[in-house]
Amino acid sequence: MTLNLILSHICKLSGGNSFCGRSDADLLGEYARTHDERVFEELLRRHGRMVWNVCTRQAPDPHAAEDVFQATFLALARHAGRIRRPAAIAAWLHGVAVRLAARQTNRVARAPS
Repeated sequence: MTLNLILSHICKLSGGNSFCGRSDADLLGEYARTHDERVFEELLRRHGRMVWNVCTRQAPDPHAAEDVFQATFLALARHAGRIRRPAAIAAWLHGVAVRLAARQTNRVARAPS
């Protein structure tokens, strides 16, 4: 019995969704081809908490954190087909969130008081 088959069986027993057992790389590839909302929602479900944690730690205030979170997943939606290492989507999202939060922090710092 292969590992994927075992994981698939565990997913079914636990009431997992139809994406259970599928890799991030598979989901990213499918989203890049089809732009299926359900696939995007699954990527958001898998990685949203991590991205949110990055945003709240890095952004200057709660509103900026929300903006950075949304912009990070907008970048995913726009660039899904161009991500060089689909298996490392978590690292890609983390990097995007950090860079966007840094830009937001710089904007706030440059804004006149």
